[in-house]
Amino acid sequence: MLAFLLLELGNMTTYKQAATAIAWVIFFHILGMIALYSWYPYYDVPMHFGGGVAMAVLALALWDNNVINVNLVSKKKWPQLVFYTLCVLGFVALVGIGWEWGEFLLDQLATVRQQWGLAQTSVADTLADLFFDLLGAMCVILWRKL
Repeated sequence: MLAFLLLELGNMTTYKQAATAIAWVIFFHILGMIALYSWYPYYDVPMHFGGGVAMAVLALALWDNNVINVNLVSKKKWPQLVFYTLCVLGFVALVGIGWEWGEFLLDQLATVRQQWGLAQTSVADTLADLFFDLLGAMCVILWRKL
């Protein structure tokens, strides 16, 4: 899945590429809900990694299609790269935190947890989920910039 998504990235990320990445993540999430989450306890690790990849592709599409030029005071290239990286990681982190809040609310408010179990088993699980979201995003950023 990751190789396919990364090969789809060209010089300019489009909304079509972002939609394709998101569709793949949704497809694998549906497979997980059907059975894979219960069969493979760590199935959520590649799912969060893939979600980070998909959200980074969406962030790049938003950046490429809406940001013309970022003029920082420094004329060196690395401050612009740091700013770009922080914007993409910030977007992915925001989406990841929103997802974790959704899992938390699902666990607290819904009766679904009696059928499927808890979505959030611990704080460590939540932090691992956010870590893999950001790791997926970093892979996209590195692929795009190297």
